[in-house]
Amino acid sequence: MKEFAGFLKDIGIVNPILQNVVEIATVIATGAIILLIIKFILSFAIKKGADESVKPLLYSLFSYAVYICGLLMILHILGVNTAGIVTVIGAASLAIGLALKDTLGNIASGILLLFLHPFRASDYIECGSLKGKIVGVGLFNTILISLDGLYVSAPNSMLWGSPIINYSRNPKRRLDLSFGIDYADSAEKAMAEMKQLVESDAEVLKDPAPSFFVSSLDDSAVAVNMRVWVKTAKYWDMRCKYMKSVKERFDEVGISIPFPQRVVHIVKE
Repeated sequence: MKEFAGFLKDIGIVNPILQNVVEIATVIATGAIILLIIKFILSFAIKKGADESVKPLLYSLFSYAVYICGLLMILHILGVNTAGIVTVIGAASLAIGLALKDTLGNIASGILLLFLHPFRASDYIECGSLKGKIVGVGLFNTILISLDGLYVSAPNSMLWGSPIINYSRNPKRRLDLSFGIDYADSAEKAMAEMKQLVESDAEVLKDPAPSFFVSSLDDSAVAVNMRVWVKTAKYWDMRCKYMKSVKERFDEVGISIPFPQRVVHIVKE
């Protein structure tokens, strides 16, 4: 564009003022194109199935890259020698990289999380001491919301460098419950009552099949267990439901859940 304006000046079609106007218009058009490119890339990524959690990272990566390229284009249009600037930027990047290796590690970890996708937005995860619902992955950190509503910001490298347990990824989850009954009560009867509750519940999955068994003989009680599979989204509702319903059923049929007991023998001399 600058060469074209210079050509027009040489043949007398435009004057220097008009040439400056053309350059300014070119700069403005370039800036508008840069913004359109960023918007297009983000919309394209979302349409292709990119999760909302990685939107902040995508925006940061592409916007910084496009801004730098756009700035170099604008400087070139204005007649600035960009070759020297690129050399300086390269040398500065090396120095900054050595000084901020941990920060760059967070960026690299964020990119790896973006491509490997171990979680999505609203997934509940556990990673070391971190527990919470995913909000988004940024250029340097990952944002979570804990169950009690606390805002948690963790470096990307912390999530990448530790095992991640995703409680929301699989569509179904096993619910394990254990109840202690009195030694005088029948374990078979207790398991039969729990089985009857489960078989009449449409929210309990039939595959894998539910199982009922005696898991241990404790000091004060016989531990009877039930293992059933439920939809992940219903896990906590079903847990609370069966803690209540099994207790009520045991009360109805006369199966007691004993308090901790200890037998003391007093020996007299």
